[in-house]
Parts: sequence; structure tokens; C-alpha cells
Amino acid sequence: MGVKGYFIQYKFILPEQIKHSSYTYQKLFRALYGYTQAVFKSNGKTYHYPRAGVLSATPYLRPGKNCVIIPEGNFQGLLDFFKTGRNPTHVWKGKGDWKAVYYMNEKTVDEKSAVEALESLLDRYYIVTSSGRKEKIASELNTILTKSKTGSVEKAYLKILLNDVKNLISSDWFKTLHSQSEKLNTFYSNYKKLKALVP
Repeated sequence: MGVKGYFIQYKFILPEQIKHSSYTYQKLFRALYGYTQAVFKSNGKTYHYPRAGVLSATPYLRPGKNCVIIPEGNFQGLLDFFKTGRNPTHVWKGKGDWKAVYYMNEKTVDEKSAVEALESLLDRYYIVTSSGRKEKIASELNTILTKSKTGSVEKAYLKILLNDVKNLISSDWFKTLHSQSEKLNTFYSNYKKLKALVP
């Protein structure tokens, strides 16, 4: 038994003068998967800032180079990126002189691998908190649940948070498999508890 997904093998085609080691090529993969930006300060401290990519809010598996397996319902965002270059990482004035070609096929993903992809999603998905910090969504959900017990939760922010969570739990993989993981089940349970607070 498994869950349905799409296996997508892709290739970026760039002008001949642009080498695979170039920053342009690197930017395409950052736009796709996101990355962590390191900022070095004059005081010697280093700060890390997560930057979202097209697939940052999608559970995925990377079985090899230039290929990814995602739930069936998450394909549209990837297709839009291949066609237009739109992505949350880089604000490009134009798509640029590149194109993407891809091959897609249906794939059955074993449940264990899909659960690992979902757990990984919770570890890399960040939300901007009401105070402007970036926090992992699972941690923030837990923090807001604790605050809700004292009644000190901003309703407007709670709605934004719950909407982000709803997007993550809407995939068929999550719906089918969350009960097989303590981490996923706790996340879902916290979501339901907080959702009950919204009129």
C-alpha cells in the first residue's frame, strides 16, 4: 500500500555561455527548493535566514539528481515556475533566458517515505510571527496553543497561522498518513484545538 504522487524529472536549459557552476544556475535551484541565507556581521556573529522556494510548502522526495516526487495536488505551483519563473525566493524582473523541460509520470510512494517527507516539511517550513520573527510552523503552533490557555492570542494572527497550517495539511499524503506519525498527529491535533477558538 502507498500514496499517489507524481515523479517529475526536470532539466534547466540555459544559454551555452552560462556554466552549471554559475550563480544563475544556483539561483534556479534556490528558487525551486529554497535555501538558508547566512549573514555575517562585523561583530563576528553569523545569522541564518530561511528563504522559501517553490517547493517549501510541499512534501517532496528527491530520489536522484534533477528529479522530485510530490503529491498529485501540488504540481501546479511547480508547473507555473517552469513556465514563468515566478517564485518566492527571487524577484526577477523577467523570467530570464532559460527554460525548463520535464518528464512526469504517476508514482506510488511507500507510506514510510511519504511520512518522512511530511515530517521534513514541518522541519523546514517557517512562518513570520506576529512579532516579525521567523519560526518553524510546528513550534509556533505549539507556542500559540500554550498562549491560548491564558487568553492572550491575537485573533487576526491566529487566522493567518491557521490558514498556513491548512495549506500544509490539505495534501492527500497528510490526510492519509498523519495518524502514522506522532509528530504529524500532534501538529494536526494542535491545529484542531486552535481552530476551535476561531468563531
